[in-house]
Amino acid sequence: MPVAYAAIGASGAPDLMRFPPAGSTPYEEALQLGSGQERFLTAANLLMTWGAHRAAGFTVENIELGEQADYVGVQFDDGGTPELGEKPEELFSPEGEAYVLPGTTATLVSAKAKHPRPILVISTVDEPQRLGFAWGDREETAGFGEQLVTVEHRSDGTVWAVVRGFTFLTSSGLMASVKQRSELRDVIEQAQALIGALAPGAAIRNGVAAPAGTEKSTAERDPALEDPAIEDPASEPDGDPAQGV
Repeated sequence: MPVAYAAIGASGAPDLMRFPPAGSTPYEEALQLGSGQERFLTAANLLMTWGAHRAAGFTVENIELGEQADYVGVQFDDGGTPELGEKPEELFSPEGEAYVLPGTTATLVSAKAKHPRPILVISTVDEPQRLGFAWGDREETAGFGEQLVTVEHRSDGTVWAVVRGFTFLTSSGLMASVKQRSELRDVIEQAQALIGALAPGAAIRNGVAAPAGTEKSTAERDPALEDPAIEDPASEPDGDPAQGV
């Protein structure tokens, strides 16, 4: 199996927050980046070339297409049913850097994490006003799971970064509940840092060269997603989110 869990592609499921993969805890965060097509393209170019991960404090190592180069990933139809995606067209940023493709493998290294995270890019999102990609852990590290991050240019002209996913928390051993809360907190903090790195000027402040056209703006958090574990009481998984479902 290319990843350490069975529910490949579930981070893109429309009903993820209500029906996450068995044994996992779902989360979702969103951040307004500004407005306009230029802001959308700037943020999308940064995201699709690993710039957001680097600006969020990750070192991205061992990036390879490898034998997974023909991997087409998973998509969902209008009814939410998973299906094989189409082989994506290879795209490039204005600076000529290739966009992330399904099947890409890499290793995420963070000073805050004890161990590197080998990952596989599960799928990419390539829509006129929405770009992004999903990746999954290839090993059962602490808080392993899958994450989808996108940049969206919405109908009202605003631009948003959205991250959603699911994580498998420690379920056995002494102090398991304490470890679960710590792992969930780390996962959510990393997700928030990732979309925060797409805010105007963040890449420059964090030492990552942003694509040309970065503009100054004020990033605003989406109040509806302020607490990812209780975004909507009607859709919240049963029980304490830190205990899994």
